[in-house]
Amino acid sequence: MNDLTSLGFFKNTIVETIVSTYSANGQPNAAPMGVKTEDTKHIVIRPYTSTLTYINLQSKKCAVINVSSNPELFYRTAFKETNPEGKIPTDWFEKAETVAAPRLRMADAFIEVSVVDLRLSGLERAEVLCDVKLIKASSLLPKVYCRATFATIEAIIHATRVKLSLTGDRQKQEQARRLIELIEHYNAVVNRIAPNSRYSAIMTDLTQRINSWKVKS
Repeated sequence: MNDLTSLGFFKNTIVETIVSTYSANGQPNAAPMGVKTEDTKHIVIRPYTSTLTYINLQSKKCAVINVSSNPELFYRTAFKETNPEGKIPTDWFEKAETVAAPRLRMADAFIEVSVVDLRLSGLERAEVLCDVKLIKASSLLPKVYCRATFATIEAIIHATRVKLSLTGDRQKQEQARRLIELIEHYNAVVNRIAPNSRYSAIMTDLTQRINSWKVKS
């Protein structure tokens, strides 16, 4: 496979992925992150400059963009504390083929990239232009579409921003309030579509975490 469009990438369209990197001391890290294509050979990652992903991209100059529709994979890479010992299990990772970065074994597809250019974009984010080195997909059978999958992943992505915004200024706190309303909507969808499922279990845990953040803010 050598075409990003076969994985659902289109120019100037943000898609949600999980970006994995090594730290300077060789520790693997993974975090959900929106990316977009410049063309069929380049991808732009836009991490917050406060994140470990940004620091690792600066030092290692490469990454793996993992494609997955598994909400649990998004959740446990977004909130490391949900894992045993508070970190992503090392056996989830394997070495990439063409770059010095780890990839997630459970992902549906991998895109190995090297950093071409890294620059600041506003006060909080960077834009990291990457050259695609390898695209590889697993041979999984197609799956039926479930709205609970979409709703859970959307809620997880919004929750990562809530955690950052709750302790910010008035504008940030208002943004957090709107995101929490969206998460509550997705929670209702999940509990209607997939009650007593792995999706509803994630949403219950996520709601409890948001409530604890609100108390601390």
